[in-house]
Amino acid sequence: MDFKTVLVEMGDDEGGDARIEAAAALAALGGDGHVVGVTATGFRPDPFRGAGEEAGRYAAQAEQRQQQRRAADEERLRRIVAQAAPGLSCAHMLLAEDPGWALALQGRLADIILVARPPVPDLAPVLAAQTAEYVLLNAGRPVLVLPPQVRRVEARHVAVAWDGRREAARAVADALPLLRRAQRISLVSVDPEGRGVAQGDGLAAYLARHGIRAELVPVPTQEAVGPALLRAVGHLHADLLVAGGYGHSRVRELVMGGATRVLMRHAEVPLLMSH
Repeated sequence: MDFKTVLVEMGDDEGGDARIEAAAALAALGGDGHVVGVTATGFRPDPFRGAGEEAGRYAAQAEQRQQQRRAADEERLRRIVAQAAPGLSCAHMLLAEDPGWALALQGRLADIILVARPPVPDLAPVLAAQTAEYVLLNAGRPVLVLPPQVRRVEARHVAVAWDGRREAARAVADALPLLRRAQRISLVSVDPEGRGVAQGDGLAAYLARHGIRAELVPVPTQEAVGPALLRAVGHLHADLLVAGGYGHSRVRELVMGGATRVLMRHAEVPLLMSH
């Protein structure tokens, strides 16, 4: 199975154009994929009741800005997709919704969702949900977090973070289209303080039945899991990291696992995560 429908977050951030290019390359792997670009503008402003003509002018100006943004982003999407993968189909939608909600909702009809890497928080509360985090926990689809400089997911050497948990198993299954194309796969098991985490023998056998060869890379360490994984990926010179994404949603907050938050914000290679 290939990624037939690739949804990409459109934005004015540093990596916006590169992300569209990466989406097109990913959709083109099977020869007949489709790219959906989503521009989310945030919640639609509601003019004060009784504001009279001023409210009408405000609404008209807001609608004009929306249409201009829609036209500009649609042209941008079509131009970049045509350059990256000539002949590939694409579609654009602009939604006056919160970006996380819009991408999670539309992403349920895609095979994979490409999002920008969340910024490293300065003064923001640690529980503040970034777009990528919300999408990971609510879309039900794999999320590919891209550093701003990445224009193509090469996936020549894939590092798989393996701890035997449900989320990691889901990520491996979701990554199979890329694992089948990889030249080398490293199954990285981080064992902080010798707790004896799940080794990858069973996973290696599972992948072998798919015709995929993988090597086991145990990482004994006293570091936290997130930094240890990033260090291992750098040491291995892997160009894609596959990992389970941990966390849970509540009514008014979103809580991410510590390792998940570290990987999302600091990975220098594409990061494929599933929850």
